[in-house]
Amino acid sequence: MILLVDSAEREGSVLAELCAGRGWVTEACATVAAARRRIPRLRPRVAVVRRALRDGLAEEVLEALADARCRRLVLVPAGTSGTVEARLVALGADCVLREPVRIEVLLAYLERFRGEPGPVSRPRPTRLAFAGGRLDPADRTLRYGARRTTLAPREAQLAEQLARSPAEVVAYEVLYAEILGRPFRGDTGNLRVLLGKLCAAAARAGVDARAWIEVIPKSGYRLRLAPVGA
Repeated sequence: MILLVDSAEREGSVLAELCAGRGWVTEACATVAAARRRIPRLRPRVAVVRRALRDGLAEEVLEALADARCRRLVLVPAGTSGTVEARLVALGADCVLREPVRIEVLLAYLERFRGEPGPVSRPRPTRLAFAGGRLDPADRTLRYGARRTTLAPREAQLAEQLARSPAEVVAYEVLYAEILGRPFRGDTGNLRVLLGKLCAAAARAGVDARAWIEVIPKSGYRLRLAPVGA
């Protein structure tokens, strides 16, 4: 059985129809939450997951598949960085395909993976230093001492992008492609709003993120190694 996790309903239905034409049984769901509910019952042999989902990211589906003997194929946008691709592989992805994907290539992977039992993958949790606290990208949790808060998916993506490159400028082009899924065209308004939301969410855990994040005009954001005034 092939599990299709895709919030882009048209693309998901086309792939489901092509699979059905080959006699392959599929089950489709559009969200991380739906995938988590169905995985224990379905025990899929193959999972095809689009990276950006309506309520989260493919990484969360890979976590839910950690104990499943299943092949995992992830579809990512064309501009996805090598860092994200490497993380998906570390979490158990057998193949990461950049879009637009030629349908015959995707079907060839599915044909091959259907005949191969997948290894059980149990990824080790990774925590990153972020603004004096500890960020767990897998469950989007930010901790500071005994306090903790759960970040929204895009807030967690922004925090992770900065935490993985401390003291380095993360360019607007990278942030827009990785987090907002579109090219940067000079307007930073959407990212400023997201930064404000991240700082407000971090404050719930006692983290003053704004004191650590530096805005570099016309370039991007940088996570300082120490807060302002330290």
